[in-house]
Amino acid sequence: MTTRRKQMTEDMKTAIRQSAAELFAEKGYEHVTMREIAKRAGCSHTAIYLYFKNKEELLQQIAIPSLLELERGFREELEKADASPLERLKAMCVRYVVFCLSSGSLHTVLFMSGSVRVDDPAPALEINVIRNRLFAYMRDSLNRVVPAAEAEGGESGETATNRARVLFYYIQGFVSTYAGHTGPTDILLDRILPIFGEGIAILTKGMAQH
Repeated sequence: MTTRRKQMTEDMKTAIRQSAAELFAEKGYEHVTMREIAKRAGCSHTAIYLYFKNKEELLQQIAIPSLLELERGFREELEKADASPLERLKAMCVRYVVFCLSSGSLHTVLFMSGSVRVDDPAPALEINVIRNRLFAYMRDSLNRVVPAAEAEGGESGETATNRARVLFYYIQGFVSTYAGHTGPTDILLDRILPIFGEGIAILTKGMAQH
C-alpha cells in the first residue's frame, strides 16, 4: 500500500470515528446505525465495513484510549503516599469531573454508551472492563475513607458498592449540571471545583454517621 493510500485510509478511519462519536452523543449509541455513521463520514454504507466490522468496535476505538488515560490519572492519585484517604478520594473524583467537562458531549459516549452494571463480573466488551475498573478505584478509595461495616444479613462488599454508587450519582449529577457550559473550561473549573470538593466531604461525613 502506498503512503498516499495509507494516509487516505487513516483519514477515512478518523472521519468515521469522529462521525460515530458525534452521532452516539446526539442520538444515543443504541439508536445509531452503521449506515448513518457512513453517511455522515462521507463513506458508502458497504465500504464502512472495510474499516470497522461493527458499531461495538467503533465505540471501543473511540473510548478506550481516553478511558485508559483517565485510569492512569486515578493511579497517580492513589500512589500519593503523603495524601490522606479523603484527599486521594477527592483528587480522583476531581480528575473524573475535569475529564468529563473537558470532553464535551463525548463524556456520555465514554461512560454510558453500551454500558453494563458495575458489578458485572465478566463484561463482554473491553470498554466495560475498563469502566468497571474505574468504578472499583472509586469504590475502594471511598471504602478507605468510610469503611463499610458488614450489615446484618448482608455483605460489606455490597455496602461498599452501593455507597460508591451514591458517590457516582453525585459526581454524575455535578457533571450534568455543567456539561452544557459556555466559555473557557478552566475558568469554570476554578469556580466550581471547591464546591465539588466540599460536597465530597459532606457526603462521606454523612456516610460515616450511618
